[in-house]
Amino acid sequence: DAGQDGDRTGHGYLALPASGKGPGVIVIQEWWGLVDHIKDVCDRLADLGFVALAPDLYGGWIAHDGDEAGEMMQNRPAEEGARQLAGAVDWLLARDEV
Repeated sequence: DAGQDGDRTGHGYLALPASGKGPGVIVIQEWWGLVDHIKDVCDRLADLGFVALAPDLYGGWIAHDGDEAGEMMQNRPAEEGARQLAGAVDWLLARDEV
C-alpha cells in the first residue's frame, strides 16, 4: 500500500536501494497506468540509491490502446490525482528508508 487518504488506501510500486535507505522520489505513471516500464524506472532509480515510489493513480487499471487511455485521462478529476500524489508523498516521507 502506497499511501492513506482518510479511509482510502492507495497502492503503488516501491523500489528500495540495496543500502535500504536513500532520498525519496515519486515516479508518475504514464497515461497507460502503472505498467512494467514505470516499475522498471523505479528499479533503475533504486539502483542509483533512491527510494522510488510509483503510486497507482488508476487503481490497477491498465489501458490497452490510446483511445482507452485518453478516455481514462479525460474522465479523471485532476483534484483526485493531486490528492493521491500528495498522499503518496506523505507516505514516502514517513518511511524510515527515506
